[in-house]
Amino acid sequence: MPSSKMSSPKIVAAGVALAVGLAGGSKTMAQSEPMTAYAGSVGGLYMEVMSVWISQWENAIDGLDISAVSGGGTTNPFHISRANPNQAIGITDTLTTADAMDGTGDIGSRAPDGLRNLKALVRLNALSHNAFMIRGSRLPEGVTTVGELLEQKPALRWAFFQRGNPGELTGRRFLEAYGVSFDDLSAWGGRVSFNPQAEHSSLMIDGHVDVSMVMTRAPAAFMLDMDASVRDLVWLKIEEEVVDHLIENYGGYIKVEHPAEFYDSLKEPFVTASVDHVLFVHEDMDEELAYQLTRTVLENAEALRNSLQSMSEFYPDVVCHDTGRFELHPGAERACTELGHL
Repeated sequence: MPSSKMSSPKIVAAGVALAVGLAGGSKTMAQSEPMTAYAGSVGGLYMEVMSVWISQWENAIDGLDISAVSGGGTTNPFHISRANPNQAIGITDTLTTADAMDGTGDIGSRAPDGLRNLKALVRLNALSHNAFMIRGSRLPEGVTTVGELLEQKPALRWAFFQRGNPGELTGRRFLEAYGVSFDDLSAWGGRVSFNPQAEHSSLMIDGHVDVSMVMTRAPAAFMLDMDASVRDLVWLKIEEEVVDHLIENYGGYIKVEHPAEFYDSLKEPFVTASVDHVLFVHEDMDEELAYQLTRTVLENAEALRNSLQSMSEFYPDVVCHDTGRFELHPGAERACTELGHL
């Protein structure tokens, strides 16, 4: 495994100061508190990735103390925007980068002028795909797409991601593109619940919901459980014009085919709108600290790929590009450039 200890300048934390060794001298910046890494729910992509990166950072940067906390893609930008620039780092998605910069979506309700003091370090290149699954026993005859199902106005129990999650936002946008709302699903005699991703498989397996709408990577552990345990699981195709509508009207979506090789119940790929994720910091983070954090991540990319199947596509020549609406931090840009990835 490449070692940034040997090939990079060292950041040395001592007491309340962070001493940064540079080729042409040194400087000191305040670091009186441990750094907080805002991730996501335990067992989710953000927490898994952040845990690996924290280990790499603490091994490569002497004295750096980082603690991961549960957060969320929508809330993390607020934490980083308001924190001491050198004491916070987070992960969010490309949808939220657009909302954060523009003051739109759920972020716009709390920050209508946007959160414009955020910069990216790298992109994860771990696409999250949108999908609708239904129990076959509840599928009307002849229905194969989401639009055909909604035309039936069925009384079904629907599960979406928790309120404020980009997956819930995307589910809402999909429904709106079909001319339907959450209230409509209830008015038809159904029920709508909002649940963390880990609960979706148990709800489907136990028969408590009929339709699960998710936005997640492939493969995902909870999806593998659902695929193995719900014997009549059916994946509904999404009308391509609806996918195009989301991409044309909202920032952050990528039109791709959902891969089919991971799940026995998915017989062939289908077109969907997917999103990616971004590691980001405050724009005023010390350039050298941002440089070291980024360089450590890039130099240990192979170790990350080997550690997490979800990060199997984390290649430095890709992750320095297309970081949503968050531009690269100058320190990150320097690391990407020095290592030949920009």
